[in-house]
Amino acid sequence: MDEQRIVAAAGQAARHGDVVAVLPMRTTSGALRFACALRRDEALAWVVLDEAGQPLETPAEIRSAAETIAICETAEESSAFLAAGEADAALQRAQAAAGDRETVGVAVRAMREAIAPLVAAEPGVRVAEPGYLDRVATAAALVGDRFDYLKDVAYDVSAHLAGTPGEEGEELAEALWAAVRVLARDGAPDRFREAVETGMAAAQAFAEDVLDNYVIDLEG
Repeated sequence: MDEQRIVAAAGQAARHGDVVAVLPMRTTSGALRFACALRRDEALAWVVLDEAGQPLETPAEIRSAAETIAICETAEESSAFLAAGEADAALQRAQAAAGDRETVGVAVRAMREAIAPLVAAEPGVRVAEPGYLDRVATAAALVGDRFDYLKDVAYDVSAHLAGTPGEEGEELAEALWAAVRVLARDGAPDRFREAVETGMAAAQAFAEDVLDNYVIDLEG
């Protein structure tokens, strides 16, 4: 998304208070919405703007926008999305150190292929939308499928080490385990679906908080 649209939304939201953050989302019909957090004493107030910068007033629309934003954030945190760049750097080191170890090479290439869409999606402002959630879910499923294979290869490389500092295979093992640790940092990659399902309750709670602390009176 063009960051100027975020800046413009922040400017519109500033009419209602001190803007802390702007979270963009897109509805299934393609319309943009901007959930804007405003500073209010020790807590936050909220306003959700349409593309013209006008506040939404219908609770159902506000709830839908807030829940979509929250569940997409949960999906990112549970899919290795936020760790993809760091994991890829470790995998590149492993690939360089693998030499002619074909099994290692296959596992590393397979995982790099799985996280490639996550790495490519990192730059720029991300827009929460059902289609984005589907794309992250597809990538996460592939990462989860290949995670155990990568971990098994890392175990095998480590098992052949004698513990002598600087021995052959030590650098490779360190790079492989670095990738495994990073990919598992936000939860087991093969448990993505369960994490998202658990996150639904948190998304609903977030939507309730937005409605409870909305800066203008709502319809109904």
